[in-house]
Amino acid sequence: MPAFFTNTFPVSMPGMMDTVLNIGLNDTTVKGLAKATGNERFAWDSYRRLLDMFGEVVLGISHEDFEQRFDKVKEDANAESDVDLGIEELKTLCDEYKAVYEDQGKHFPMEPYEQLYACVKAVFGSWMTPRAVKYREINNIRIS
Repeated sequence: MPAFFTNTFPVSMPGMMDTVLNIGLNDTTVKGLAKATGNERFAWDSYRRLLDMFGEVVLGISHEDFEQRFDKVKEDANAESDVDLGIEELKTLCDEYKAVYEDQGKHFPMEPYEQLYACVKAVFGSWMTPRAVKYREINNIRIS
């Protein structure tokens, strides 16, 4: 089953630390998730969300690059939002998101443990982002 990785610091810092959902999905496991849940649309929607979040949080790909592809798939399907997309459109969207990686010269790992390791590094790395540091400063959260 897909996993997610987020910070578990004892003091809540809502929105300050990065999160990546659906770790472990890939071109093969997405089919297993569809079978296990009996919901193919859910599986492909989960996979496209991972591709987006992993690219942005872990590899630093601009979210806008994914949004442009998303908007094009929605337009081609005459869809107003993601919930209007069918399974085939979501599969196409996953392919489009993988093309974003290629365009950026980046690699989306198909190995779940490689995904997990990269996500752990990225989420822990977000501890020192300017927004997280400022949040701790404003709220007098000491790190010892």
